[in-house]
This record gives sequence, structure tokens and C-alpha cells, in this order.
Amino acid sequence: MQFTDKEISTIDKVVTSFAPNTELAVAKLVEGDSQYYGTRCGAHGAEPVENHSSVFEIGSLTKLMTSSVLAQMVCEGKVMLDEPINSKLDIPILDNKQITFGSLATHTSGLPRLPPGLLWQALFKRRHNPYEAYLRDDLLHHLAHTIKLGKTNKMHYSNLGAGMLGYVLSELEGCSYTDQIQNRLFKPLNMRYSFTNWRDVAGELVIGIGKNGEPTNNWDLGVLQGAGAVLSCVKDLVQYAHVQFEQTSPWVKLQQQIAFEKGLEKVALGWFVLGSKSKNDLLYFHDGGTGGYSSAMLLDMDSQSGYIILSNISGLHKLKGQKVTKLGFELMRTLKGF
Repeated sequence: MQFTDKEISTIDKVVTSFAPNTELAVAKLVEGDSQYYGTRCGAHGAEPVENHSSVFEIGSLTKLMTSSVLAQMVCEGKVMLDEPINSKLDIPILDNKQITFGSLATHTSGLPRLPPGLLWQALFKRRHNPYEAYLRDDLLHHLAHTIKLGKTNKMHYSNLGAGMLGYVLSELEGCSYTDQIQNRLFKPLNMRYSFTNWRDVAGELVIGIGKNGEPTNNWDLGVLQGAGAVLSCVKDLVQYAHVQFEQTSPWVKLQQQIAFEKGLEKVALGWFVLGSKSKNDLLYFHDGGTGGYSSAMLLDMDSQSGYIILSNISGLHKLKGQKVTKLGFELMRTLKGF
């Protein structure tokens, strides 16, 4: 159950390959029990640090929580997965196309990865906070006049779609995304150090580090909060994992059902699903990255085992990118004996 020497060495190797003050917080779950390991790149290599309650941006792990809200609302009869969003709200879509709630949670809506113009914002005008100025009116204008939907029978990862899902669900309940996720997830699950705005963080907020080793700005997600606005700690995310493991709530069972499958691609509501149940290697997975942070969550629901990793490693690294994701899979292979 404890972190093995091999696991610690593997984790420390990653943290010391980045700039000083780079930090990793890791939760290990085995048969539902959890242990924590934290490490920081110091002057003389990896230094242990107690950071299981320290707060990081979790990036696209937010999409899991947005999908949890969707699953709850489906179970309450407020929406249906195959129901078009414009049957509930007056949201004009170019060419009178339809976008269903379920397609937004499974990246099968045909929406592009990013809103029009946002890549330019990210590269030039708002490099340090690219989503900040993308607001409700921008989203509605682009849907009505600019965005042409692609194929809906294939998976195409979309930050725009996940962010739009968060917006639509909160509009339906007449509240902000912040209030909705606090009331539906953070408070019921006792996730005391989880937030949707870095300004609200209570406790230690770990400073993000850019791809050149410099401190970075925290991100504001504008109208697309549902795609990546959450800040949290590994201790809180373990609470979320426990609910996923227990599968006692109808919404959890719904969220974990395979909603789209084509070839090797399997997607549940928010989750990417890898492996095969018949081979006993089914793995639920998501990762995330922002300008100063990257994260990963890998859970084996049957054995109630897995890892949650948060870091202040920039998700924008080109050469070293995805190291946190690769670390998660390496740890998982060791745990499972693959």
C-alpha cells in the first residue's frame, strides 16, 4: 500500500527533470485505501514535501466533474443525453444543426477543439490567460454565425464542447457554474480545497511554472469554465475517486457507462476508457494541462486502484509535454504488474 522505492524513484526522476520549485503531488489508491507522496525539485535534487492538501490547477480533469453534473441532472430527469441543448434553451446554432447533451460530454458533437480565434489569442494577444476574455456573447455569436459542425459519428476532442456543456447546465439551473459545482460536488463530497476561481483559493496555492521555468499567471476560463476551471488538491480528488469506486449513486453508474465506442476508442461521460473488461484491464482515464500546471487521473474501478497526479509543470511544454500522463501510466503498469 505504501509507495515503493521504485515508485518514489520514478516520481522523483520526473520532478528533477524540470526547473527548480517544480512540484508533484501524487495519490496512490489500492483497494480504496489511499496514500500520498509529494516531492519538489530543490537545490540538491528531489525533496519530499507534504502537499496532499496543496491546491493546483487541474485543467481538463474539470471535464470529469462537469460530466458528473450532467449525469446527476439526467438521473433527476432534468435532461436526457440524446436531447438537443436547444430544446431546453434558446441557443441558435448555424444551419439549424442540433447538439445533444451527451455529445458534449463525449466529444462527439462535431464542435472544434477551440473557439474561433482562440488559438491566435493563446499565441499572441492573451498568451498568459487565453480564455479570460471569451465570454457568453462570444460563445452564442460563434454558435449562431461562425462554427460549422464536423462529423458527429466520430470523437474529436473539444474544449469548446466541454466548456459549453458547463455553461448550458448552469443556465438550466439558473445559477453560476461555480455555485452549481460547489453544491453538487464539492460540498457533498467534502472537497474543502476545491474551487473554480484561483482568487477564491483557501490554503496553499502552488505557483504554476511556465515552459521556460518562470512563474505563470493562473488561468480564467471565461464562459468555458466547464472545460478546465477547477483548482483542487489530491486529497479532495481522492474523495471524488472514492465515489467513482463505490458506484452506489445512480449518476456514477451512468457516468461510467460507455457512451461512444468506435474501434479502439471508448468514451464514457467525461472519461476515456482504455483496455477491455474481458481482459480485466479496463482503465478510466483523463489528464489535463494549463499554462502552469498538468495533471492525470487513472482509475481501475473493479480493483478500486489507481493514481491521481497534480503538478505545476506547464501543459504547454512541447518537448517534455505529457510527462505527467506518462508517469501515471508507468506507475499504473508497475501497480498492475504489466
